[in-house]
Amino acid sequence: MDNWLIYILPPIVGAIIGAVTNDVAIRMLFRPYAARYIGKIRVPFTPGLIPRERNQISESIADTFVTHVFGSNDVAELFLTDSVKEQLKTKVDELLGQLGTLLKINDAMLGMAKTMAGNYMITEIGKIAEQMGDNSDDIKQRIQQKIDDMDVATLEELVMGFSRKQFRHITWFGAILGFAIGVVQVLLFQFVFLVSSS
Repeated sequence: MDNWLIYILPPIVGAIIGAVTNDVAIRMLFRPYAARYIGKIRVPFTPGLIPRERNQISESIADTFVTHVFGSNDVAELFLTDSVKEQLKTKVDELLGQLGTLLKINDAMLGMAKTMAGNYMITEIGKIAEQMGDNSDDIKQRIQQKIDDMDVATLEELVMGFSRKQFRHITWFGAILGFAIGVVQVLLFQFVFLVSSS
């Protein structure tokens, strides 16, 4: 039985060490939330990486979001969807229809006025939306401010919420890698033992 322990123990211990160290490393991204001190000396690795680098991380997230997810063109598209354009044309038609009856304008002139006014409104609102979108720095600052205002526990829950499965894979990878290292240790030990005894 003791001989089997020599072969089994290193891979099992390696797997446990690999899984635990990876799990601790993932938790240390967020924890501890604040710096810890012994007297006046700050304990190393406190606070966790994300609380410590929070400002740079929020700036990077905001940059990435504005550059790749929601840029200036997207703002214009958000304001001028097809349904919004139809609603604008309907409102302009209603307004000009009321004005047309008051001013006693014939139907042909009223139809032309409605088309021209509707197109003009959509073009002008599009220009305003593009101007708003050109101010991507404002969007970036708002996103960055939202992330900075979040408490670290909420930020952790947010990140862990959509990455929990990936983090679990990292922990399992650590276990598999630790197990493989344990197997290699056993094989090396056996090789050295065989060489030294011959």
